Amino acid sequence: MLAFGMLWAGTFVFARQTFRSTVDLIAVDVQVVDRDGHPVLGLPTDRFTVTIDGRRRRVISTQVLDYKAGSREPEPSAAGVTSASVPADGFTPPPRVIVLAVDCTSFSVAASRGMLTAARSFVARLQPDDEVGLIAFPHGPRLSPTTDHARIMRTLDSIVGERDAGPESEFHLRPSELVDLSLWVNGFDRGGRDIAQRICASSDPDTTRQCLDRLRFEVSSDLLSYEGQATASLGTLREYVAALSVLPGRKTVVLASAGLVTSDVVGGRPDVSDMAILLGKAAAEANAAIYTLFLDQSWMEQFSAETARPKTTLTNLARDSAVLGRWLDQFSGTAGGSFFHVLAGNGDSVFDRVISETSSYYLLGVQLDDADRDGRVHQINVKVNERSVTVRGRTWLAVPKRGTVAAASSAAAPAPAPVPAPAPVPPPRRVAADVQALADLYERRDYAGVQARLAATRDVATLLRDYRTGDNPWPDSPRRAAALGLELALNGLRHDNGFARDEAIKILAQYQTLVRQPSGADGFECSWYWTEIAGLEGLLQPYIATPFINRAVQRCPDESRFQLAQALVAEQQYWIDERPTFSGERLTSSNASGQLEITRLYEKATNARETASEARLRLAWFLYKTGKIDRALELSGEKLDPSADRQLQYLSELTRGQILRAAGQPDAAAEAFRHALDTWPGAQSARVALMTLSLDLGRAQEAAGIGNDVQHAPDGQPIDPWWTFREGDYRAYPAIIARLRELAR
Repeated sequence: MLAFGMLWAGTFVFARQTFRSTVDLIAVDVQVVDRDGHPVLGLPTDRFTVTIDGRRRRVISTQVLDYKAGSREPEPSAAGVTSASVPADGFTPPPRVIVLAVDCTSFSVAASRGMLTAARSFVARLQPDDEVGLIAFPHGPRLSPTTDHARIMRTLDSIVGERDAGPESEFHLRPSELVDLSLWVNGFDRGGRDIAQRICASSDPDTTRQCLDRLRFEVSSDLLSYEGQATASLGTLREYVAALSVLPGRKTVVLASAGLVTSDVVGGRPDVSDMAILLGKAAAEANAAIYTLFLDQSWMEQFSAETARPKTTLTNLARDSAVLGRWLDQFSGTAGGSFFHVLAGNGDSVFDRVISETSSYYLLGVQLDDADRDGRVHQINVKVNERSVTVRGRTWLAVPKRGTVAAASSAAAPAPAPVPAPAPVPPPRRVAADVQALADLYERRDYAGVQARLAATRDVATLLRDYRTGDNPWPDSPRRAAALGLELALNGLRHDNGFARDEAIKILAQYQTLVRQPSGADGFECSWYWTEIAGLEGLLQPYIATPFINRAVQRCPDESRFQLAQALVAEQQYWIDERPTFSGERLTSSNASGQLEITRLYEKATNARETASEARLRLAWFLYKTGKIDRALELSGEKLDPSADRQLQYLSELTRGQILRAAGQPDAAAEAFRHALDTWPGAQSARVALMTLSLDLGRAQEAAGIGNDVQHAPDGQPIDPWWTFREGDYRAYPAIIARLRELAR
């Protein structure tokens, strides 16, 4: 609804149109349509009522801009009002600008075909001088508005649905269930707890508890996936819409989506409220109305999918559909367009309606009050005193400050001679100062400077949020932004501040979507995941790490280190959840199913040569700690791969020594400890293990000598690898992050 105006010697100029006036005016554009979507034209000025921030403003003049080809004759409408759209003073409307926006991640490949066929037909029916743009987000082509409609249709042929099936699902959660279960995961005692108990109902308490644990992980993973997808997709769309502000006049964005899962209850997730506000603001500043086609696939998918869940009621299905379309419906109304719910078909009839509704609109000259000229965004409402009509107009109005327009004149004056339009000025980039400072350091490869600046930052949560919601510091280098975003997120997760940690998780979820390549994971994507995994393993927070690692395994199934990471974080979670007790000298736990799952994951990782040795080592140590000495001894006796690094060689001898000692073979254990010290001289863990073994064997003098060596060890020795054993790939994090940084260049 926004079009900037100015006063010039008493004359108001909008684009190439002139209003003669002696007052301060602004141009406001609205569409008025009947119940069938036909424009209602010929309405006099006194039929319009405009309020800004709830206060009525006078409508000075109206003008109809008509895009119907071949005729300016009045047309009847269902409301009984006829057109009178005769151009004044030879004025020709600016080109109609329509942008097709395709939410690729919401469509499966099959579901996208019909919609894209309808979109091509829509472009073919537009007028030759209509300017048409195209964006497929978050990945895909982005074309600026052009009259080359053939190019737009050719590009549409290259777009396919990219909906990510996500990690293998056990529970097949519906959108409404996911929202309610999010309350349960976050500690609220509302309906989600009852749903969880119903899903995991069992006569065996241990089976129920284990099921609830798996359900909690799946819910957390799905929530992160949906929020990341939404943030990435809507952020990409916002940047494109903001760029439309350089084009004069009203723009229409036609958004095709199969839905976005967002919470319909207070406190629930997925939550993308901040992105909705930012996208709405961008639409207001660009004078863009957004029409949304919600092609609802939920009903067909529910009845065609093979799941292990009981049949859903129609009430549940209706809520699922509402959850998918809720945010799209809310946003479309505030952005000056409309929301269309398509349950069957490809949306072709809705595309026809968009053509009809956008074929003309009113340009209102609205008198401003002095208080309106403050440079802020105001609420605006336009009503028409006419039955059975609908006004399409956005609810936000950005009014420039007084200093940006010429002062009013007390008398009317003729319009000035036409002046060539200045070159379009790109919209300002929204990059916070602190974010830009970090980006500058990163650009110069001053990575130590980046870490120092992060350490000195007091409000890490705000910094991360600014990075997540702002523009990319490198518009032409999304990989660099993904690499820096990952480093910022891992830094945020190390903070005790809960808000910083929440923002960090959102950044990880957002960039997991943005680095994803539609045609399959490439080297950069898998390297990004490896860096993420190594950092998350080092945090020792498996509850956070598990959903991200599961997604990495799905995207890069041939990366055996990712499969090993699955086993490692599962073991980390096991020891946190079980709180096992000592039985004799070893830790024990009653969670047999958890032990079996961890064993299965480690055994799976032994099938790949790259991870076989380390997987056997970790499995042997896990079995030792859970009392399975014979099997642990068997695994620890297998030879390492010749390519194993020195750290792994040391850890193998150290753990084998402990297992041999538990198996009642002290001499062999001592030999293993000595081999460990030969591999990593001065390692404290191996020395202490050998010292305690010597005491057990009655070799007090030998034990005292080793203890003296430990106490007087010189400073500056390499860190004992045992201290980072439980952190997995984090021991190699410097090399892993260095590789990612180079790939991001």
